[in-house]
Amino acid sequence: MTPTRFITIQFHDGKSVKYSFPVQGPNKAAAQLKLEDFFKGRHLVIQAEDHLVVYPIEGVRKVEFSAGSGGDLEGIRLPAHTIRNATLVEG
Repeated sequence: MTPTRFITIQFHDGKSVKYSFPVQGPNKAAAQLKLEDFFKGRHLVIQAEDHLVVYPIEGVRKVEFSAGSGGDLEGIRLPAHTIRNATLVEG
């Protein structure tokens, strides 16, 4: 069974969309490259079914990626200012 990940995109107007997708790379190195590419880009591009959807980052308030179960982010370099192992208490 292919592991499923989720992405939730929240817009400035309060609306949001959520997509599910399979793991996008064969290993941690591929995941690292995709994450770095995302941070550099000005658009979030999603191929969903028979559509290509392009979200300009300027219109996006927040993007939340699921990391899957069990330390999928272990070994992935995140920006130095990343707060790790946080627990949402309120919000």
